[in-house]
This record gives sequence, C-alpha cells and structure tokens, in this order.
Amino acid sequence: MKYITYVILVFLAVGCGKSNENAVTYFGGLIINPKSNFVLFLKDEKVIDTLWLDKNNRFLKKIPILKEGFFTFKHGTEFQYIYLEPSDSVLVRLNTWDFDKSLVFSGRGSVKNEFLINLFLHNEKEERMMYHYFDLNEKDFQAKIDSLSKARFAVYNDFFENEGSVSKGFEKFTTIAIQFPLFRLKEVYPYYHNLEEFSEVSNTFYKFRKDINLNEENLVSFYPYQNYVVSYLYNISYQLKEKNSAKNDITVNILNAVNEHIKAEGFKNILLKRILVSDFLKSRSACHINEEALSIFLTNCTNKEYIEQVNNLVKDCNYIPLNKPFRDFDIVSYNNVPSTINEVINNKNAVVYFWSTDYMSYDYLVSRIRFLEKRHPDLLFIGINMKTSPQDSTKEYNLKLPDINNQYMLSADSYAHNYLSSKYPRTIIIDDAGIVKNRFTNLDSRTLDSELNKLK
Repeated sequence: MKYITYVILVFLAVGCGKSNENAVTYFGGLIINPKSNFVLFLKDEKVIDTLWLDKNNRFLKKIPILKEGFFTFKHGTEFQYIYLEPSDSVLVRLNTWDFDKSLVFSGRGSVKNEFLINLFLHNEKEERMMYHYFDLNEKDFQAKIDSLSKARFAVYNDFFENEGSVSKGFEKFTTIAIQFPLFRLKEVYPYYHNLEEFSEVSNTFYKFRKDINLNEENLVSFYPYQNYVVSYLYNISYQLKEKNSAKNDITVNILNAVNEHIKAEGFKNILLKRILVSDFLKSRSACHINEEALSIFLTNCTNKEYIEQVNNLVKDCNYIPLNKPFRDFDIVSYNNVPSTINEVINNKNAVVYFWSTDYMSYDYLVSRIRFLEKRHPDLLFIGINMKTSPQDSTKEYNLKLPDINNQYMLSADSYAHNYLSSKYPRTIIIDDAGIVKNRFTNLDSRTLDSELNKLK
C-alpha cells in the first residue's frame, strides 16, 4: 500500500494542469518521527485545514487556492512557511528531530520553496553571527549589514535569473524575507550597542524606514515582517523614554505606539496582546500587573477572544495567594493512579510546572528540566500536563520525560483547572512548609534561578 501511495503522490506532483480557472493545488508529504497524527495548514495564523497522517506517516490534501500567497504548515510545536500558487503540487519530507534542516521539497512549486527554506536557514545563521558585532561603531556595523545584504541579493538575483518565470508576489515575499531581518538588526542596534543606555545614531541610519508600510495585513503572520514591526515600535518607545523622563514605562510606551502607528485592526490586536502578555510573563513574578498597560490593552483591543484570554490570565494569577499554604488538588499519574499534589510534594521544597505543547516542545521541556534538576538537586520538580486526559496517557510514554514518576495529569474535576483558564503554562514554587513563594513564573524565566536559590 505504501508504494501505491507514493506513486499517487508523485503523479499528483507532476500531473496537474496550469490553468488557474481549473487549477487544483495539492499539498502533501512524509513526516519522519511524527509528534502527532496530523499537520495543521494555516493562513494568517488561522487553521484552514487539518491534514491527517496515514499509517505510513504520509498525508495529502487538495487545497482550495484561488490566489497565490504564503501559508504555514505546523506539526507539533514546529512550523514553516510554504509559498503556493494555483496548480502547485508541493510535497515535503521532514524529520521532526531536526525540523527545518531536514526539510526537502519536491513536485511542482518545490523550487521556490527550496530556495526559501535555504534562505531562512542562512538568514538565521548570519543573524546569530551579527549579535557579535553590536559593539562596533555605527559606520562599521552598517558596513556589516551592507555586506550581508549584498551577498543575499547576489543569491536572489542568481535564482531569479535561472528560474525565469517567477510571480511578482513571490519576488516581493522573497525581498521581505531578505531585507526585514537586516532592518530589524538596525532597529535593535542602539539598545545592544550599549546596554547601559540607548545609543544615539545618525539620521541616515534609518533612511530605509521611508519605504516601509507598517500595515501590510497580508504579511502580519510572516515573522520577519512582524518581528521587524515590533522592533521598530520598541525602538521609538525607548527613544521616547530617553527624551521624556515621564515616559519611563516601556510597555506603556510601546502599547501607545501600536495605537498610533498600526491601523490594520487585526494586526493591532495581535501586537497589543503579544506585548502585554510578554511583559506579564517576563516579570519576576508574573502576578505583577501593569495596571496602566492593562487599561490601554482593554481600551483598544477589539478582539473579544484576546480580551477574555488576558482577563483569564489576570484571574489565574490571583487564584493562588502568595505566602499562603498551597491548596491541594487532584492529579493522576501516567499509570492512571489518582493522588493529590500535596501528597506528592510531601513537605519538600518543590517546583510545580504546568506544561503544554502549545507553548513548548517536548525536547525543550526535557532539556530544561534536566538542566534545572542538575542545578538544583535538592528540589523536587513535578510536571503536570495541561492537555492530556488519563484516557490518552498510553500515548505519552514516548515523550522521554526526565522522570515519568514525577509527571502527572489533572483529573476532570481537579481544583487546579480554576487557575489554568487562560491556558498559559505556569510554574509555582513551594517551600518545605507548603507555603507558596512564587505563584506564577515560567520555566524559561531569566529570574527563575535566583527564585529557586531562595528556597535553599
């Protein structure tokens, strides 16, 4: 059967017509070491189809595309972009153990996507390298940027000369993929050049800004574009702080900047939520609510789902009182044995972390917990899967979690559901007297280490 499936995939990859009027577009492929039994297909951050894997971990779906553009496919916590035109038939082959680097495309439309993935990987490598050059003066840093830009466009020009017939839409998309990561590096340069203060630069340093539209709604889900816009808004917010001592709250500044500069309603809502939640989660204890920032968000966000999620986040935070006994709740082991969280803690210094693959990969979770357990061997780390029900527990043994004996799920009526309504992961720190010392932090928080050291 698997050979028949493969033949069908190859046939579809090469056999579709080119007429847009009757165009049929296919997207399919093979997932090696799958993390789940489906692939999500998205446009503008909205799921438009679920592509199910067969028993051989292959998938194939006819996609109703009347207009060319970029889409996103997601498997597990990893995602990548794909550019499709009507009548394309693109197949992907990837190994989840090295998602991006293992990606191979075939079929009609594959050449442009091979070019894009190689561009993304090359950009990522170069941008990491550029962080070593933030100590250079403005002139020398600009020379580094110019050198990268020249090299990228040399590859770009070579591709388009050899390919010949490439759409204007793909040309624009590729140009943005090349330029905007470099523009973003220039926006963050004044901050990283001197961490003690925001550095002054010449007027010509930002001359590229005059050609940028901050309200390209069809690009808001494209991370090079979205990340540039956020970096630009942070830049002008820091400048405002430097010029006006009364404007010293960066989060408030940037939320106001979003309201001033972003007119596309959907994009504005995304940025308002992203900035507020990021500020909330990065604080030493995420239960520190920036009331002014929250007010700006609630006043200007028009997305009811975002508003509900942020309100739930605030409510979740306040559900657990600080410096009070940790209230008990029901949990279930991966062997389907019921227990309670305080029975497991058993008067030890403990870190209870609620996790979800919507926000972190299994691989990251494992590596992070192993690191923390090695660094803090006297602490008990207890993981609680926010999504898995006891009925699904047999599917989770392949997660290779650090210690399956310290991994649990919530029973359907567990009290802990009361403070997980926002669906955001959270970490709670409890001392050996059962007192809550930090009611909302994160596994990747920069201050987590110092918080854990306090227990000693």
